Amino acid sequence: MNSEQVEIRFGDKRFQIKIVWNHRKRLSVTVHPDLRITAKAPAGYELEVIRQRLEKRASWIARQLDFFERFQPLPLARKFVSGETHYYLGRQYRLRIRPGEKARVRLIGRFFEMELPDTGNREKARALMLDWYSAHAKDLLSRRLAQYLPAFEKMGAMVPEVRCRRMKKRWGSCSGKGVIMLNTELVKAPIHCIDYVIIHELCHLLYPHHDKNFYHLLGRILPDWEKRKERLEKVVI
Repeated sequence: MNSEQVEIRFGDKRFQIKIVWNHRKRLSVTVHPDLRITAKAPAGYELEVIRQRLEKRASWIARQLDFFERFQPLPLARKFVSGETHYYLGRQYRLRIRPGEKARVRLIGRFFEMELPDTGNREKARALMLDWYSAHAKDLLSRRLAQYLPAFEKMGAMVPEVRCRRMKKRWGSCSGKGVIMLNTELVKAPIHCIDYVIIHELCHLLYPHHDKNFYHLLGRILPDWEKRKERLEKVVI
């Protein structure tokens, strides 16, 4: 695997893009919430060909950058201390840490109530919160998936293997073998955004690529999918 930095222009703007070559079939471009731009290209693709394709996507890149610039600076990393804000299903809750013999987390009213033998142990507090999110996410995602899957089975979709884990860059994915991966961090987003991700991945069981058939099906099931996607993009992983 090798990489190279290139610059493309769009009007009076200049974009620095990091290109990485690896074993893949298609060129992909990602604009990150921290305003980095990366591209992944199939091994053997010539740099000039990649540059030309990136220039064709310059307008889209500019729109994505404009969107993410609205949310700068990005939220600071969580410290897992009392008074800090954490999210669940799109709503904010305050973390309140108290001494207790048994380490546990409970959602009570507008607070995440955490009990710890050592209230200053941030690593333990972090682990407890991540475990809480993971457990609640797996239960919620399984229930939401079970609600929508029967309709896709009637359309001829295979029954997928579903895995849930914490991911840094993706909300979900669907492999060509029918394995759906869902990010447990989704539990921080509103329910209508969670449903969008689930239905998006279920559509891939029938149409693997983002072609017109895929978007026709997605739009038929979720006419407001673009609004849901825009809301989801405000939830930074």
